Amino acid sequence: MTETFSARLKASTATIHDEVEHTNFMVDLMEGRLDARAYALLLKQYTVIYAALEAKTREFAEDPIFAPFHDANLFRAERIVRDLQELTDSEEFTLNDSDLPTTRSAEAYASHLGHLDKPEQVIAHHYTRYLGDLSGGQAIGALMGRHYDIPASALTIWDFTELGKTKPYKDSYRLRLNDIAGTGGNEQTVIDETMTAFELNGELLSELTSLSDRRTAVRHAADRHTAGRHTAGRPAAAGPAATRPAASSVS
Repeated sequence: MTETFSARLKASTATIHDEVEHTNFMVDLMEGRLDARAYALLLKQYTVIYAALEAKTREFAEDPIFAPFHDANLFRAERIVRDLQELTDSEEFTLNDSDLPTTRSAEAYASHLGHLDKPEQVIAHHYTRYLGDLSGGQAIGALMGRHYDIPASALTIWDFTELGKTKPYKDSYRLRLNDIAGTGGNEQTVIDETMTAFELNGELLSELTSLSDRRTAVRHAADRHTAGRHTAGRPAAAGPAATRPAASSVS
C-alpha cells in the first residue's frame, strides 16, 4: 500500500518533533515546575509568531495550492493578545509587560515567516502550528489551568470550538495534505520547510529554557540571601553547660 503524504510528513519530522516537545522549558512547564509568568512569557513570543504567520496566510489565501488550508477559524493572534492582557491585568499573577521580553529567537522566527515566498512553505508552518495546537496544545491548555490556576478566560488560544470536533477536522486536514501534489504543490518543499519550522520552534524553546534557568538561579540566590540575613539576626545558641568539678572523695 502506498504511503500517504501526511504519513510521510509525520514520519520525516518525527525525530525533531520529539526533540522539540522535550525541550526543558516545555517539559518543566507541562509538569508544573514553573509558574504563570513562564506561560505568559511563552504567549508573548506567540504574539509575534502568530501575527506573522496569519499575515502570510492571508497573503496566500487565494493561491490554488494553499487555499484548501486557509481557514480564519484557526487564527489565534487576537486570542493570544487577549489572553496575555488578562494575565498581565490580573492582580493574582502580578505580571507586567516589562517582565515579558520578546526573545531574539521569536523575532527571528517571525522574520522567517515574513519572508516565505512559496505556498508549500506556508503550508508547512500552518501544519506545524495549527495541527499542533489541535493536538498537544489541548493538553497545554488543560495543564496550565491545573498547575498554575490560570482561568479558562486566559486560555482561549486553545479553544477551537468554532471548528467542531477536532478529530474530524484533523482527519480532513490530513486529506488536504495528501492532495498537495494534485494541486500542483511540491511535497518535498513542505517536508523541508516543516523541518525548518521545528528547528525555529526548538530554538525558541531553548532560549526560553535559558531565561527560565537564569530566573530560577536569581530567585534561589535571593532566597539564600534572605535566609542568611534572618540567620544573622538570631542570637547565638548557647554552648554546652560547663561540667561541675566532682566532689572530693576524701573523707
